[in-house]
Amino acid sequence: MSRRPTLQDFVEDEMLRAPMTFDQVVDTVQERWTQTRGPQTRQGGDATRLLQMHRPDLVNAAVRALREQVRATLASIGGKAAAPATTGAAASGGAKLVLSLIDEDSVSADIEQARAVERIKSMAEFELRELQSFTSALVGDFNVSRDTNPFRPDAWVRALWDGLQSVPLPPQARTALLHDAAEPLARTLRQSYAAACTRLEEQGVEPAAYRTIVVSPSTRASGDTVQAPLATTLNEMRESLPMPLDGIPPPMPAALSPVEPGRAAGHSAPAVSAAMFGAPPVASPGGAVDAQLIELLSRLFDAIQADRNVVPTCLTLLLRLHPTALRLAMQDARMLEDYDHPVWRFMDRLSHLVGTAPASDIERSLGYARQLIDHLVSDGQASVARFEWALGRLEAFERHGFERALSVAQPEILQLQLDVDSQSDALDVGTLDTVPAELMDEPHVPDEGDDGCATVPDATPGEHMRAYLQGDWRLLQLLWIDRSGQTWLLRDVSADQHWALRLPAIEKLFAAHLAMMVRPPSLVRSAAARVLRALKQGHAVP
Repeated sequence: MSRRPTLQDFVEDEMLRAPMTFDQVVDTVQERWTQTRGPQTRQGGDATRLLQMHRPDLVNAAVRALREQVRATLASIGGKAAAPATTGAAASGGAKLVLSLIDEDSVSADIEQARAVERIKSMAEFELRELQSFTSALVGDFNVSRDTNPFRPDAWVRALWDGLQSVPLPPQARTALLHDAAEPLARTLRQSYAAACTRLEEQGVEPAAYRTIVVSPSTRASGDTVQAPLATTLNEMRESLPMPLDGIPPPMPAALSPVEPGRAAGHSAPAVSAAMFGAPPVASPGGAVDAQLIELLSRLFDAIQADRNVVPTCLTLLLRLHPTALRLAMQDARMLEDYDHPVWRFMDRLSHLVGTAPASDIERSLGYARQLIDHLVSDGQASVARFEWALGRLEAFERHGFERALSVAQPEILQLQLDVDSQSDALDVGTLDTVPAELMDEPHVPDEGDDGCATVPDATPGEHMRAYLQGDWRLLQLLWIDRSGQTWLLRDVSADQHWALRLPAIEKLFAAHLAMMVRPPSLVRSAAARVLRALKQGHAVP
């Protein structure tokens, strides 16, 4: 009886076939260039001849790059991923900052690589889904709870891009080569994925949860993340909620249990009196407690709890505010009329603070947020002034963190300022190559005509943006803009690295949907939209 293959066996088998895959792609591109362009490309160089001369170097470099990425993926799957570089730097008492200046050529390369990844996902959608079910079975993940395929499309595209660096071509020519290689790479990988599934099946591997896997070729942002204006106020929503015919009896002297913040969606609101929250009851004409208000707040917090854009560690803190928010809503009618009420703004700012905290500072941020929550809920008292005070403290905490980051970046700021003043290009590394990561839970990859310039949203130092640079979607904080507005210095909040981007490159990123501002969300507005949608559809909040 033959031994059951492991994921390592699968990797070694596929790596033996990788050189042939890259060779086929290069062969297709070279043949196309020879037939349609001749030796002279649009970049004016003898790219066809250089590609032929350096073809072995390209394939070898691509295979090495693919092997490194697969090795990192295997370590991650096995729970042995290396700690981030920031940990060691922080432990030694200081971070080593790397300054990279990104221009339009680098952004153009990002866009082409993103398109190549998207093309592979679209063309090989079924084969990728099937292969993922087999690799999940190899590691015992029968529920397919994570991506266990070491040969994802982005790994192949990154490896090919790394291989192209061995060919002495201008950056524009490399980008053009990748553009022409996207389609043959997608076709070749589709066949490769299908063949791998066949081999694994012949070896007796039974796919895991095959029918439950869903892999979209282009994952889009959830509609719940769109902060569209709501014409309906919370008070209007409250009045539209169902009400028992006999109302709710007046408060009883006996003590009742407080509202459970995480009450499951869809359960009817309990008969809870306002007296138990230490606030005057909100009564209907018949003297009953306002059950609709209790139900509305419960539905809103249920919707916030289900918001996938809120950091899980922050959800626990937000849900602790449910009883306090209900007490205040019973006292302050403005809370149901204004989405910018201090209670809602405090929750928005808290979510933003935790969601954008640097990896090295997350525990400190969580600890500070926990102290503020403790103060707000400790004695059962609720007031607008308390939430305004807490909101001010959060903003001060953020300013202090920004000032510390700005102080650390002063050497880079001075260097960039000198460069701008002298109009020197010493720091302009136009050949810096950035490779896109897999676009999960992010906006769409641009089409062929989407890489023009676009107006950059107004941004001020201290704000955050998400951009697609060097192998991943990165959460960045804007630290400094030069006087002319042509150079931005940003900090990667997940690593000790600074990025300097020229304005044309920033415009191109925004036009290609590879950059977006990250501002405090309106949690209650998003939750209200979900509740309103559920009311219209006649079912509980999803």
